[in-house]
Amino acid sequence: MPETDAHPARSAEVVIVYEGKDISRDIAPYLVSFSYTDNASGKADDISVTLEDREGRWRDPWFPSKGDIIRASILTREWDAPDKAESLPCGTFTVDEIECSGPPTVVVIKGVSSLTTKPMCREKHNKAWENVKLSTIAADIANKNGLKLFWDAPEDPFFERRQQDEASDLAFLRGLCRDYGLGVKVTDKQIVCYDEESYEEHEPVGTLKFGDKRITRYSFKTRTAGTYKAARVRYHHPVKAETIEAVEEDEDAEGNGRDLEINERVDTLADAKAVAKKRLRSANKKEITGKIDMMGDLRFVGAQNLTISGWGKFSGKYAIDKATHSVRGGYTTSMELRMGGESKKSVKKKKKADKSGSGTPFGSEDETYKAGKGTTGSAK
Repeated sequence: MPETDAHPARSAEVVIVYEGKDISRDIAPYLVSFSYTDNASGKADDISVTLEDREGRWRDPWFPSKGDIIRASILTREWDAPDKAESLPCGTFTVDEIECSGPPTVVVIKGVSSLTTKPMCREKHNKAWENVKLSTIAADIANKNGLKLFWDAPEDPFFERRQQDEASDLAFLRGLCRDYGLGVKVTDKQIVCYDEESYEEHEPVGTLKFGDKRITRYSFKTRTAGTYKAARVRYHHPVKAETIEAVEEDEDAEGNGRDLEINERVDTLADAKAVAKKRLRSANKKEITGKIDMMGDLRFVGAQNLTISGWGKFSGKYAIDKATHSVRGGYTTSMELRMGGESKKSVKKKKKADKSGSGTPFGSEDETYKAGKGTTGSAK
């Protein structure tokens, strides 16, 4: 993609299908802005549609109903190449909030991923599984809720017993997956369970270099608060009448020496070690983070990777935790990033080498590298 914003034919538009009807052209004269937030794991995706309403149509005869279904996408034409059209399908959403404000008078329609309004997210259940793999529990929950399971993890933990106690299906599944380093993404058709560490090894979908004119704001941060040097699992097994204990250390962590204490069910010593390792990694995964606002780019969505180049110690490969795509006159993308494990190791090795070789003004304090809006050019 060329690092320039001089492209006279470039355009971006929003496609809205409301209750099965394409209303894109009908709402175009009233559309003030549209935003779509795509989360890698743990949170539901959402959209927000802001409409001008000086004539009072949207707050009376065209007033939407909570629970209505919206399918949305962003369509770009000649965005990064002549005669090229691309689309970013945002998904299916349920209207859950309608707001009217002014002046000038606008109506804001907010929608959440349609799955969040269904029983798997809201109804609490009790169920026990015995002698079963995690993928089997995930498949059971998917089938029960009319979805397919896409399992994308190299390991599949085995449980002697797991109990769902007064928890929704999705909350229970997310809790189990979290303990073993798995992300959970739910769409209107399937449940995706993926290994976050493995996904960090995927090839980046793009590279952003320091000075890229498409970038309007950026910030990067490394911190020690909330990070740990080790994780300790200790669980007294009621059937075996023994305490299972395991400790895993992160030699690369720059934490304050604290241990992460975990008291959750494990069945074996190997199970305890796996939980300790994955939970420690999860706690420390946001040790180095970044935020970038830039000209719109359809490639950058949750769970993808990108390369950051030219930012000194903050350069490396990052996972996209959250991406917000907005159309308001122009088209922009905002991202929340976290540096992947291998890049963090390389950065820390280089920092140690620099300290031993020529010294550094940095001690163990948090380091922050920021720049204000507009320093690298316009994203319009």
